[in-house]
Parts: sequence; C-alpha cells; structure tokens
Amino acid sequence: MKKVMLTMVAALLMTACATLTPEEKAAREAERVKNVREAVGTQNYRISVNTMKPMRGSSHSVFDSGLIVEGNSVVCHLPYAGLDDIPHPKTRYEVRQDSKLEFKSDIENYLLEIQPEKKRGIITFKADDAGRKYEFHIVIENDGDALIRVIPEGRDYIEYEGTINSLK
Repeated sequence: MKKVMLTMVAALLMTACATLTPEEKAAREAERVKNVREAVGTQNYRISVNTMKPMRGSSHSVFDSGLIVEGNSVVCHLPYAGLDDIPHPKTRYEVRQDSKLEFKSDIENYLLEIQPEKKRGIITFKADDAGRKYEFHIVIENDGDALIRVIPEGRDYIEYEGTINSLK
C-alpha cells in the first residue's frame, strides 16, 4: 500500500513540475539565450561534447570530452579520428597521440559573428600546439547547442556536437 501511495505522490509531483505556462517557458528560454550570448561574448565558456563526426566514417558517442575557452586561451580535450594528408611511418606513441586533440593554447584571431535572423552565432579562431596548427569553426545556436569543426593543418577535419555552458 505504501508503494502505491508513493508512486501516486511521485506521479502528481512530476505532473505538477512538468506543466509550465507559456510565459514561464518563454522566460526560461530568454534566460538561456542571455546566458549563452553573455558566455560567448566574454569568451568564458565550456562546450561539453557528446558526439564526434569524423570526415571519413560514421559518428560516435563520446564522453568526458570538450573545449574550454577562457579569456584568450583554449583548453582542448577531444578525441580524434582522421588521417594525415601525407602518410608517413609512425611510432606507437605517435599513433596514440594522433588519436586525441589535447592541448592548451593561446587563441589567435578570435571572431564572433552574430546572426540574429538564424538565431545563432559563429565563432572562428586559430590555435597552435607545439607547431601543430588548428582552425576552429563553432556554430552556437540560441538554445545552447554547439557544432565544432576542427581543421588540423595537414589532417582530416572533424566535427563535434555538444552543448555550451558559461564558466561562472
């Protein structure tokens, strides 16, 4: 009997929490858009990645990966699946290192373009990790969804999907 009562109470609570008025939904959406724009404009955000889309092959789910932009620096912790434009023999260490993009670097040429008619912003910048150069193209939707395209110099590009959060 207690289980039935607890189940009914839980169902009532979930129903009460799930019904938002249109004004509450609009207010939450406006707050989310404000937070996303503020984070992108001040260059203090984290993009948590959940999907990787290599140039060749199928997409994969990924965990514990992302990109942090803090001021004029970027911390990149992303998996990588791609090929070099000019193949060459590699040691096992080089093969392991080529399977991830992990570095901290200064940002060069940070550019933010807001597209209000499409409800998104486009960020581009470059980074350099010990001689390896990367171009980043990030599309941020107003709802916080993000698409990152990383173009490593001399290697296949790769795309990631995730969500953006402010660093507060």
